[in-house]
Amino acid sequence: MLKPLLGAVLLIAASPLMAADQQQQGPSPRTAITLDYLAAYSSLYGITLAPSHYDRNYANWGYYLGYAQSEKRDIAVEAPSEAYSQDKLWRFGLSYGLTDHLSLYGGASAYTHEYSYTNNISPRIVGGKPTWETERDTRWGGELGVRYRVGRHLVLGLGYDSASESALFSLGYSN
Repeated sequence: MLKPLLGAVLLIAASPLMAADQQQQGPSPRTAITLDYLAAYSSLYGITLAPSHYDRNYANWGYYLGYAQSEKRDIAVEAPSEAYSQDKLWRFGLSYGLTDHLSLYGGASAYTHEYSYTNNISPRIVGGKPTWETERDTRWGGELGVRYRVGRHLVLGLGYDSASESALFSLGYSN
């Protein structure tokens, strides 16, 4: 009687350990955070967050979200007017890991060119500032690229974005 009871207790105690061992067999989920450079008309600098799927059954799949912007560029206009322009890029899409170190990514991007200027109309009060107006032109496009993990944590990326018509270079960290 003692042997079957002891066997049943060991079997019940070992089941969660065996299940935990089976869950560890797929690729582990990872998250990468990268600093990006786009060589567009004006250089854009940004950041991208790229996690893989949390479920080990789909760990080859992932997604990403990125944002980049340029510095404000002053534009020469007749005084007392002021004007500047700035470019911004939003990127989002899916990625798929071909190997543990190499993955492809692709998605959509929205490239926005902003032109801001004063209209030379200012309120007639002490400390009145001119009114700023902004015109935005957004172009939608797609992008395709590759990410390579060097060693355990360094991530390098190279891609092309059709909205900004430029190459995308990424350098980052992955857990």
